[in-house]
Amino acid sequence: MQPADIAIALRRRSPWEAMDLGLSMLQRWWRLVYLPHLIVAALIGAAAFGAAWALGRPWVALAAIWWLKPLNDRVVLHVLSRAVFGERQGTRAVFAQAGQWLRTGLLPYLLFRWWPDMARSFYLPVRQLEGQRYSQARARKSQLGRRVHGYAVWLTLVCMHFELVLYWSLGLGVELLLPATASEGRDFFESLQTGEVWGWADVMAYAFAVALLEPFYVAAGFALYLNRRSVLEGWDIEVALRRIAERHAAAVAAVLMVVFVAFNPADALAQKDPRQEIAEVLKAPEFPHQRDTTEWRWRKPWDLKDREPGEQRDLSWLGALGQALADGVRVLFWVAAAALLAYALWWAARLLPRGAGPASEPYRPPESLFGMELAPEKLPADVAAAAAALAAEGKLREALGLLYRGALSDLVHRQGVMLLASHTEGEVLSLVPGEKRNYMKDLVDLWRHCAYGRLKPGRAQVDALAQGYRGFVTG
Repeated sequence: MQPADIAIALRRRSPWEAMDLGLSMLQRWWRLVYLPHLIVAALIGAAAFGAAWALGRPWVALAAIWWLKPLNDRVVLHVLSRAVFGERQGTRAVFAQAGQWLRTGLLPYLLFRWWPDMARSFYLPVRQLEGQRYSQARARKSQLGRRVHGYAVWLTLVCMHFELVLYWSLGLGVELLLPATASEGRDFFESLQTGEVWGWADVMAYAFAVALLEPFYVAAGFALYLNRRSVLEGWDIEVALRRIAERHAAAVAAVLMVVFVAFNPADALAQKDPRQEIAEVLKAPEFPHQRDTTEWRWRKPWDLKDREPGEQRDLSWLGALGQALADGVRVLFWVAAAALLAYALWWAARLLPRGAGPASEPYRPPESLFGMELAPEKLPADVAAAAAALAAEGKLREALGLLYRGALSDLVHRQGVMLLASHTEGEVLSLVPGEKRNYMKDLVDLWRHCAYGRLKPGRAQVDALAQGYRGFVTG
């Protein structure tokens, strides 16, 4: 990055004014920033939703979108950093140079994402733009963070609250558009765990909030970084001098040449060693020494003239105040601990099995199952003979369906198997007694091939099932 190529007005700003400059930068180049950012956000969202859908847990998508925020930050910073220094890149160019913003310590940062980085947008350029790593990066962050680290933390907290407000507003907006009965009994955490429709709606609202607000956060942090470097390295002075030199290059060069020749004889210059001269200048105490100190001072200092010799000011009230504050903090701590313990007990009680509920209604055999009437009075007196007669007439599908209806009706009404309308064929097989399961399996398999696979059953198979039907119902 060369300060002479910068496309913004450089001057020393307060940290809050510098962050406002970042928002102005985003307002100016929002088209360049948002298109690649939204593409990356859409890819992250699709992968997160796919994994969450496969697991049936919406919270997985929410956690993945939060975890991969640094990936969004890097593409936004890449576009802004190029635009600030005079290079406006289109979306295709941004993704063509994806290696430049992906190979910036992204993977190690994601592995340690559990550790909160409350100044992420301010320190990101140190790794991505300067290429600093390990101890050099820590030293550089320490140097840049003096006097402005707290502002970067406040930026993170403010953006976090804006994100939560937008997220909750979207969720409440959706809820306002639905009938009141649709949201009754809604549990936020339960919907994120069980895969209810509300859980997916919450994750989509959070993804939208992140996609909309993350560029504002990165832009403000980047502008704060630029302002800090301008203060430390005198970028504004350098740019001003370069512009003066460009306007008056010829005149300044001529004047400097005259002065150089007049006041620096050749023999004197030959005797001077530039390195030695520089070393002598750097020996001055103000060059290598820098120290930041913080001290408390009274806004209205105590007038020592009013004090008698040997008299000391009574500061015992400070001890009493400190003791009162300590007692208050101790009370708040125990109240918070009791509340936390009560919440933990309440949560554990919810997880415990409930007591015996009201007596369930007696079992009522379903009137139909898989679209088949199961009432005994609607079946022939001799199902096996009727099925064999249908098979002899070539009506193999009707014969097979009659045997299937008769078997299901016998299971429900005579053998006491509790089948429900919601059961599948596989669940029916699991409820059939063991000695009759083989026959029922052959019957169900042949019916599946016939009903769903459109395969015509064989005459011999249907006759065999008709002959075995009597053993099934009498065994």
